Amino acid sequence: MTYRTILVVKNRAMGDSIMGLSTLQYIRKLYPEAKIIYAIPSWITPLYKNVEIECDEVINCDLKVAKDWAALLGRLRKIKPDVIFEMQLSGRTFKFFNIYSKLFGIPYYFHDHHSKKSPNSLKDRGILDQGVIKAVIQRDLDGAYSCLGADDQVPNYLSYVPKISFEKAPKNRLVLGVVATRATKMWPLEYYVELAKICRRNYPNLSIKIPLSKSLGDIEIKERLEELNFNDYGEIVHVPLSQLPRFVGNSKLYVGNDTGLKHLAISTGVKSYTLFGPEPPNEWHPYDKITHPYFYKDPLECRTRDAHYCGLSNCSSMICLNEFMPTQIFDEIKKDLDD
Repeated sequence: MTYRTILVVKNRAMGDSIMGLSTLQYIRKLYPEAKIIYAIPSWITPLYKNVEIECDEVINCDLKVAKDWAALLGRLRKIKPDVIFEMQLSGRTFKFFNIYSKLFGIPYYFHDHHSKKSPNSLKDRGILDQGVIKAVIQRDLDGAYSCLGADDQVPNYLSYVPKISFEKAPKNRLVLGVVATRATKMWPLEYYVELAKICRRNYPNLSIKIPLSKSLGDIEIKERLEELNFNDYGEIVHVPLSQLPRFVGNSKLYVGNDTGLKHLAISTGVKSYTLFGPEPPNEWHPYDKITHPYFYKDPLECRTRDAHYCGLSNCSSMICLNEFMPTQIFDEIKKDLDD
């Protein structure tokens, strides 16, 4: 099968959209002459405005209200995709693209990572290991291989690290990623301040930055960091999403929570150290652990009591993260700061 225009959908968070870049690279390898369109939430699209990724166009994919549906329908009628592939199925996108597929006869494939049943349109071949817990990038690649693959070789996630390209101007900068999607994924802010203090004492010329957005949650984090006197050791910065890849990508090192900023650092070629708490790295750290080390306390019975990870938003003990001391983190990262 030859496709002229391929619509690839990932209607998820920023980190997911960055991990999705790996699958774009694989699809480009399969169909080098095809036009590849990447459909993601509109708030994320500025991230790719001033950089190069392996697609021809990035478009908004918002489906919250009827106006969003009409806008996306109009855009697709102009794009005229030959096939639609969704990496990680979501409810709204399934409703929209399933209707679109039936109305216009366009194949719509997806990987539903919550289900072990393959969609009927692929019943002969099925989706490789659907429903199996794997590294997120590998799940995406399995879906693309099953739905669009034109060869017999199953792609490996370590061969497709997400890549964002731009002209580099490296700086002596340490980026601390203090935010996360929930409190249980956050190393204590006090520890970040202490780590910054140790780094400043040992590397007085090192630039230490914490990028934050202007959301209510990030403003609260900023206020707490200021109370802890972080500004004595580093700087809190508000970097527009369109400039964030260059800011992070020109840094020396990333240390922080498992969050979108971590995936951004890796995609721009920056060495990273990630602090994992309630969620296992085998799923959410689809990278070589020697190149991108992480801190993870295992085993912990509380983490796997109800599922293969802890889904709590708040926890009174936080032993999964709180027992990693700033001095321990510094001892690990100083070899990279010495380079």
